Amino acid sequence: MVSPAPVAAGYRELAASLVRKLPEGTQFRPDLEAILAGYANAYRAQQSKEPLTPSDLFLVPARAHAVDMMRNNFLGHNASSGHNFDSRMRTFVDDITKFPAMAENAARDSQNTPVGQAKARALFQQWIDSRPHRKALVSRDYAFVSTAVVQRGNKIWAVQIFWAKPREKGFFQ
Repeated sequence: MVSPAPVAAGYRELAASLVRKLPEGTQFRPDLEAILAGYANAYRAQQSKEPLTPSDLFLVPARAHAVDMMRNNFLGHNASSGHNFDSRMRTFVDDITKFPAMAENAARDSQNTPVGQAKARALFQQWIDSRPHRKALVSRDYAFVSTAVVQRGNKIWAVQIFWAKPREKGFFQ
């Protein structure tokens, strides 16, 4: 078993705090999280790919990263604490090597439009229009997705974490 390094363990505490203590006027949007997961599967179906199973396994890290981007006014895959995607994910599982493939999509929609399904669709379109994000959306490597959406005012930040079916560790692995 690979245990998280002390710095990584510190990120887990930070993530839990970010999710637990939202700034005033901020809320998670489970309705939009479900809509974005649905858009991902509809897009995959158009590309003749198997659907992703929505899961809460990585909901806390997905939500924490969305909140971090919102609070610190950035968009990207490195947390404001300096933790990259891999190091963030390592803090949430006992052994990251059980997951043969993982990826993350992150986006925000800061247009002055009402927050709802149309805004979620516009945000999702950003992922479709970006080659690396589109590649993650349609990769056959992934079977699961955790989707996070946080709203402040008329802006939303979203994160989708994709991962493959965990493999069982065997004698030769």
